[in-house]
Amino acid sequence: MDIQSAITLITNNISSQSYRPEDYYSNVVNAKGNYLGAYVPYIGKSYFTTSPRILIYGMAQNLSKVEGLIESWLNKPDKGIRRLYYDTPHMHMRLWDSGNLKVIAALALSCYPNTSFRPTDDVYQLVVVTNFVKFSFYRDKNGKRLDSNPPKEIYDVMWERYCKYEVDILQPNIIIGCGKDVTAAINRNLDTSKRSNITILGIPFPLMPQLARWIHDGNQRIKYDNHNPSKNISEMLSLMMGSPDDEGRIRQTIKSNWYYFWTMKASFAKSLRFNYIH
Repeated sequence: MDIQSAITLITNNISSQSYRPEDYYSNVVNAKGNYLGAYVPYIGKSYFTTSPRILIYGMAQNLSKVEGLIESWLNKPDKGIRRLYYDTPHMHMRLWDSGNLKVIAALALSCYPNTSFRPTDDVYQLVVVTNFVKFSFYRDKNGKRLDSNPPKEIYDVMWERYCKYEVDILQPNIIIGCGKDVTAAINRNLDTSKRSNITILGIPFPLMPQLARWIHDGNQRIKYDNHNPSKNISEMLSLMMGSPDDEGRIRQTIKSNWYYFWTMKASFAKSLRFNYIH
């Protein structure tokens, strides 16, 4: 499989679907009554030649406050179906653009036995990134439209219509699920016959306020255990040396959330080592 073939196949699958979430939910994000459809995952240029192949699922794009962006995507010839490629390396996926998932990707790559990953590699080119729920939802508060989590029942619909096909085409060795709902949906739906070839790594949602717990615990380690995080921070920064960070977001998130990443690395190492041996 090559990238263009994968993009074409996934595009065709999306186009073949008759599902329109606005037929079921009144709070699907739109721009003046115009709705975005599902979209193709971003596939890094070296994904199919990287070991391990990692597919990362965020939850959903939060677009309730960017009507102009929605309109610009709808005006594209493909009506936004390849929108994760429009402004690369910026994907308009907050978990990725903030740097959090880039660090997570590097940690998972580095923990995999016999990995081909090197710190000089650009993680952006090695992984597949998308959201599990292909549509955005909002809630009204004081006359303002705010982002809202997707309805629980839509996760299984997303799997059957989109995500299952993505997994079949992309054949990842690792699937990273962001948050409990995404990870639960993957565990619930992934065929048992594929479990021996795919490791599912669920991570707590890597944005505030969920990160507050790890920030607090990290500060406690520094205060009461005299832990110096500089070594942990340096090790993580070294993993990212090949990944461009012109705006300093990767560096900042590592410095702020070092304990979260340190904890995730330990969890990845344990899970990947166990699954590799078995």
